[in-house]
Amino acid sequence: MSRLTERIENFNKAYNLYEQTRTAYCNDKENKILQLALIQSFEIIFELGWKCLKDYLESKDIEEHTPRDVIKASFNANILPTAQIWIDMAKDRNASTHEYNEEKVGLIIEKIGTVYFEELSRFHSWLGDING
Repeated sequence: MSRLTERIENFNKAYNLYEQTRTAYCNDKENKILQLALIQSFEIIFELGWKCLKDYLESKDIEEHTPRDVIKASFNANILPTAQIWIDMAKDRNASTHEYNEEKVGLIIEKIGTVYFEELSRFHSWLGDING
């Protein structure tokens, strides 16, 4: 099994958990435990997502190492329709780890449950297409 195939399998497992967590959160947005679970599942899925991109680029002989560089190269290779959402996800992933202001965290959680979920769902489909 290739590294990319293994990474995609891990992404798919994490995506299913992210999707379930998002659904639970959408049904009870005031639940602090579900908010934390949604943030954590997003952090995991984002990490696996950019690493899937990195491995895919490597299979095409494109070497990049940081999330930002991988995102830019993926956009330039027409893998990602927009790099900005992924750059925003990277920023919010880092912020969610170190942010304690409830208002700011609330804004991040809202994006995790909407904009980022839509983008990661699209990405999930794309991974299915390339993994056959």
